[in-house]
Amino acid sequence: MIYKSGLLLIMAVALVLLGTSCAAVPKDEPPVQPHEANQHDLTLKIDGSTFIPDVTSSLHFDYMEGITVRQALESSQTIQLTSDGKAILSVGDVSLDSTLEWGVKLNKKDLKPEAWSTKLKKGDVILVYVKTVNSEIDLSEQRSLILSVNSGSGNIGELRYYVNRYEDNMTVRDLLRLSGIVKFNPNNKHIIAVNGHQPAINERWILKVNNKQLMENGLEMRLKPQDNVQLELIRL
Repeated sequence: MIYKSGLLLIMAVALVLLGTSCAAVPKDEPPVQPHEANQHDLTLKIDGSTFIPDVTSSLHFDYMEGITVRQALESSQTIQLTSDGKAILSVGDVSLDSTLEWGVKLNKKDLKPEAWSTKLKKGDVILVYVKTVNSEIDLSEQRSLILSVNSGSGNIGELRYYVNRYEDNMTVRDLLRLSGIVKFNPNNKHIIAVNGHQPAINERWILKVNNKQLMENGLEMRLKPQDNVQLELIRL
């Protein structure tokens, strides 16, 4: 019995020590383990914060002599730059509203687009994150709204997300207008086109909030933080 009690005590202490060693690392900017950087040479981290946690990821690729920050962003296959290469248009299927933008840091130091031609060194870490336009305000406590657009009826599998900052008393109509991709009729009661696509005779845009279809007066609905407004093109 003494032997068993001693064994149980040793196991309990071991479990406590293991739990301590595995304590959570602050979500802010998780450090890259030394062996990780050496093994993969370059690391590209994407941080969607609380806004879009689904895009948060870490990519690793081999170092190539002379590679620049811009080339590393382009080669990720998940980051799309604007045509002039001076800003990030989207990450995956996610775009941001006009008050937000994708920022870039190199080894935890903010890097403006004009410096994206900087050549990388082995072990460098690039961070792509969501920030307010022209500032580095912490968005970890900010609340968001998501507008998803599914035009699968006309373009199979085309689903895009637009992330917006939540504001008090914002309605579905407010969110659609802020997105810049929705065109209304003159009295703002009916959707004419989305992303330039005007429905054919046998098509119609329908609205949902959190997977529940809205009725005719649904545009007046006030939204709550983290609501997902969905625009879906259906075939009649």
